[in-house]
Amino acid sequence: MTHWKDYTGYYKCTADTIYTCDTETSSYWILPDGRITGYDAKYSNEEYNEMVCGAVVYIWMLGINDEVIYGRDLHELPAALQKIREHAAEDIIVYVHNLAYDFQFFRNVFDFSDVFARTQRKPMYARAAGIEFRCSYMLTRLSLDSWGKQLNLEAKKQTGLLDYHVLRSPKTKLTDDELKYCEFDIKTMFYGLRRYQMKYGSVKDIVLTQTGEVRKPVKQMFQKDNGYHFRITKLQPATFEEYKRMKAAFWGGDTHANRRNACKVHKHVGSFDKTSDYPYQMCAERYPMTKFMQCSTDLRFMKPDVYAYIIMLDLYGVKSKCSTTYISKSHTVLCDAGWCVNLEKVYNRKTGERLIVPKRRKKLICDNGRIIDAEHVVLTITEQDLPIIQACYEIREMKVTAVWRSRKDYLPKKYIEFILDLYEKKTQLKGEKDFEDLYLQSKQFLNSLFGMMVTDILMADIKFKDNTWLEVEELTADQITDKLQDIHKKWYKNDLAYQWGIWVTAYARRELLEAVLYVGDDECYHDTDSVKMLHYWKYFDYFRMKDAEMDQKLKAMCDYYGIDFERTRPRKKNGKGEAVPLGHWDFEAVYREAVFEGAKKYCYNTASADYTCYDYKKKKWVHVHNIHITVAGVPKAAAAQLHHISEFHDALEFDRETCGKKLLIYLDGNNACIEMPDGYVVKDKYAVCMRNNGYTLGITDDYATVIGVINEAKGIIRFNVA
Repeated sequence: MTHWKDYTGYYKCTADTIYTCDTETSSYWILPDGRITGYDAKYSNEEYNEMVCGAVVYIWMLGINDEVIYGRDLHELPAALQKIREHAAEDIIVYVHNLAYDFQFFRNVFDFSDVFARTQRKPMYARAAGIEFRCSYMLTRLSLDSWGKQLNLEAKKQTGLLDYHVLRSPKTKLTDDELKYCEFDIKTMFYGLRRYQMKYGSVKDIVLTQTGEVRKPVKQMFQKDNGYHFRITKLQPATFEEYKRMKAAFWGGDTHANRRNACKVHKHVGSFDKTSDYPYQMCAERYPMTKFMQCSTDLRFMKPDVYAYIIMLDLYGVKSKCSTTYISKSHTVLCDAGWCVNLEKVYNRKTGERLIVPKRRKKLICDNGRIIDAEHVVLTITEQDLPIIQACYEIREMKVTAVWRSRKDYLPKKYIEFILDLYEKKTQLKGEKDFEDLYLQSKQFLNSLFGMMVTDILMADIKFKDNTWLEVEELTADQITDKLQDIHKKWYKNDLAYQWGIWVTAYARRELLEAVLYVGDDECYHDTDSVKMLHYWKYFDYFRMKDAEMDQKLKAMCDYYGIDFERTRPRKKNGKGEAVPLGHWDFEAVYREAVFEGAKKYCYNTASADYTCYDYKKKKWVHVHNIHITVAGVPKAAAAQLHHISEFHDALEFDRETCGKKLLIYLDGNNACIEMPDGYVVKDKYAVCMRNNGYTLGITDDYATVIGVINEAKGIIRFNVA
């Protein structure tokens, strides 16, 4: 039991017992003839859309450490938790994996007094009657199955023992296998959370989110350095205009398919990948360290090595001069195609007059959201974006409307050493079974460092009141100003500057686009820190040259801070293997065939047919499908339905039974209250109905026109298949 003092000065106590909770639900639909059915593949999506649907909890499980209690009626759960609370400390914390799902059903039986969420329907915690529910998925960002496998927990999810599509109710008799499935969901959570408890000392002190895990050591790093907190507070935006300007300058990572090579099957595509790109940028580059002040709009006097610049531009007559496009329409304040000017006179047959055709607006030409041709573009950029824009576009006139600058310097030494420590552990411990936990933590921390920087410092309030999610209202200028003032008042909470994250991505984009422009028309696709290209063998010298430049930047940083340069190139196999330099371009693979349909939509193979290989982790021979896909929102396992790479094209439908996607229908007060076939009466109003869902690969008609693909009557005609 942990005793602690809250903000009011009163002592409280929290039980160190690990409490976990889970539910299993059954979705149902009412057929036109009034019969009730569970999910059945024979009904089409259109038929499902016409049916009234609902869902019911048919079993709940409550874990007290590794002991599991079962209950069949959800309305019994509050009483069970209250009995536990009576025999425990004042507060109990109950973990639920993917609380966003179970919370919808809990609304039927709990009166929540305090709900904290960053986005609607995704609570991080929810409190009711002295019980605090927390989401363990927010903490791990892993499915229950992956959590057990990746950390090799003492208990693992028993995938396959329970069929979700079978219609069940609280009266349904469950088999031993089905009960085992339920039991091991709870045990997997317990053994996973026990490791967090051992790490943090008590359940109360476990952080809420994965990003919070790395935020905690960063806070501790600067905890007693008031001078550092004051300096960081000065960097925070103080006005609505400053905040909006920084938001406009943040473009994030760059992902795009080269329009010359999109929607074509290519052979022998090489892929270069940058090692830990964002951690490298944080160590090697200099960042804005003073408040942004307005300066001259004459760009000839810019000193990009000394100052970071935020630049507001008006561009006229913008036209792409190569196959690489950079300006995303979504990042512009104004994007106007201009007017068609036609001075030709037209003969009017009815009146016999000759008329001048009135002006009409041009259609904006875009390359899957990237500007190809526009008359007027207004946008906010950094000094890192300017040379890339000038290399990609011909611009008739460029007006600089305003410029702000901040003096650059390296990130704090403590922070850089923290990054290098994590990178060293990640590299040295990869594949070492005895240190798997430490490896996964180092990898997770490295991935979270950037996310922690660019977390929006101002979030709209997500409110849950009277058992209802209230509509999210966008913050007004006055509300933003008030929140910014509050940030400056609470100076002791400021650990990182938002603008550092802006420049992390800006530096990464510049290096990525320099490589893309060098490769030119051979480039097929790029994504944040990787480039995929034809004739890859021609570019090894270029990437080795860039690696040498990366080393020089890291050496300069190490000399500045007195850090051993060898820390930027740790060795594999616990320090006994080959060196893995931070930020180097690695030759990742050669794809035998590949096709790129757009951002986050591509397919490749590495062999001519499926094959069998020995999996040393599973210690058995496994079948390997030769086709692999990356499609945002579609599980990679969906590639199993493809027999040849040419089948991956616009209008491809991933079958809902093999795709692995789920369609969730949230029922707020309109859950179908029915009598189940076994006589159980569903009375709950809140539920989530879930069924299998497919995915159709698609491109817009405008993009199809740009890349030379014609879409006629929902059929596809392809040109120039490589």
